[in-house]
Amino acid sequence: MDDWNRFAAITGDKGWSWHRLQRYFRKRLISVDVQPLKGWTQGTIKGGRRSSSATSYLGPRFIRRRNLHVLLHARVTRLLQDGVTGGEKSFRKVEFAQNAPGSGVNGPFGPRRTILASKSVILSAGSVMSPNILMHSGIGDEQMLRRVGIKPLHNLPSVGQNLIDHSLTRLAWNVNSTDTYETHLRNATIAAADLAEWKRSETGYLTTTRFSFLGWLRLPKNATIFQRFKDPAAGLDTAHIEMLIGNGMNLAPPTGNFLSLSVGVVSPASRGSITINSSNPFDPPLIDPGLMTSEFDLFTMREAIRSVARFLSAPAWAGYILSPAGALADVDLSSDEQLNAYIRNNTGSLFHPVGTSSMARRGSSSGVVDPDLKVKGIEGVHVVDASVMPRVPAAHTQVPTYVVAERAADLIKEAWDCY
Repeated sequence: MDDWNRFAAITGDKGWSWHRLQRYFRKRLISVDVQPLKGWTQGTIKGGRRSSSATSYLGPRFIRRRNLHVLLHARVTRLLQDGVTGGEKSFRKVEFAQNAPGSGVNGPFGPRRTILASKSVILSAGSVMSPNILMHSGIGDEQMLRRVGIKPLHNLPSVGQNLIDHSLTRLAWNVNSTDTYETHLRNATIAAADLAEWKRSETGYLTTTRFSFLGWLRLPKNATIFQRFKDPAAGLDTAHIEMLIGNGMNLAPPTGNFLSLSVGVVSPASRGSITINSSNPFDPPLIDPGLMTSEFDLFTMREAIRSVARFLSAPAWAGYILSPAGALADVDLSSDEQLNAYIRNNTGSLFHPVGTSSMARRGSSSGVVDPDLKVKGIEGVHVVDASVMPRVPAAHTQVPTYVVAERAADLIKEAWDCY
């Protein structure tokens, strides 16, 4: 709740508040099939198969619409200025290139082509590629664009900045059991039986998620880090830490059975960026995730690991938990230095990047889009994806992204009177 109310405060738009968005959360439950399981994680799974935004929003009932056309094997390179509307440059023309089926996401690509939108271009390329496309279109920090040989058309310094993501440190313990993922992965007979069961009834091991349980925790109110850092969480009920519990270990060694109990920092203070160093739109962007660049995040991750160790020392785990696995076995958990080294060697992304086309108040010099998701200072372009979130929610981003998209659809339809 606090995450969304903070969005509303940042943008000055109460439409992004928790209570005003409830109808979109409820609509999302209908649009995308959710498999709720009590004391377990939820998954967008139906009939033993993943139910994604593609299979739901572009499912059979929708893909046959006469006013919907989906172009495959194509890549947008730039948005092109097509004129001036109301004193602002208009970017309703889209440049793209197609590649041959099966040639892969990196081409080779054919000649570039253009299409012109009659009303508005909706850019939904994600937190990495949406800012990448904007920058290659001449929309971004003008000094950076000149350095890479791109003519600046609209100075918008916030494009690609404010990259925020959840960091994840992987932890595992040796367990006194053979009933873990490793047994299924290593034993060809069991693996064949799992596949046969799924083919027969779309049930069983192959329909499960890697993490069976999730938990969210806050740092203690008297944590010493708050003497030097303002709490980056959205509110007093918002978590700092996520625990992800799985019955097995990804990339496990050849022997042993394991319990995964990884931890993530879900209210991070660290920031990264998306930039470019080439005028060629087919070159990959430069991604600086910025993970663990804030002392607050490093402190939080240390405390998260210590919390997990205390949790697993409870009597309920006696006889099941044997010892820490891998490099964790050699770490003195009382030592900040040793924990810091472990964190830096074993931490990556939880794959929840947001913020690189972030919303800000209408008329403000910060941010990339206004609260209606229209790109600031130009006409004809909306950004609709996770990149518009000004802060990362203290939970996973799949549902929030659907909610942003659902409200965006109503905002854009209202703007063009298309209900």
